[in-house]
Amino acid sequence: MSTRRSGAGVGVLNGLLYAVGGHDGPLVRKSVEMYDASANTWKQVADMNMCRRNAGVCAVNGLLYVAGGDDGSCNLASVEYYNPTLDKWILLPQCMSTGRSYAGVTVIDKPL
Repeated sequence: MSTRRSGAGVGVLNGLLYAVGGHDGPLVRKSVEMYDASANTWKQVADMNMCRRNAGVCAVNGLLYVAGGDDGSCNLASVEYYNPTLDKWILLPQCMSTGRSYAGVTVIDKPL
């Protein structure tokens, strides 16, 4: 990994591990790195729209979602997703009703 980060969200999409956001001291990051275990390499991918640490991350239908977290001053209610085909993060127009940090997320039944 090229960037030190604590409190990063972690998710697996298409067999690749993503380290999302996090912080290095007071600096909260929006950067994202992807680890390919078969090649034993890290690669920088597109930055998120918002700086986040302690966010929940999960993969659904080929997209990587990040929910909540905090930006260093307040808990976030926003959700965004990463499309690996476009190498782009897209912010959802809907937010959670309450900002959350350290939330755990999982997918039980994949929507069709």
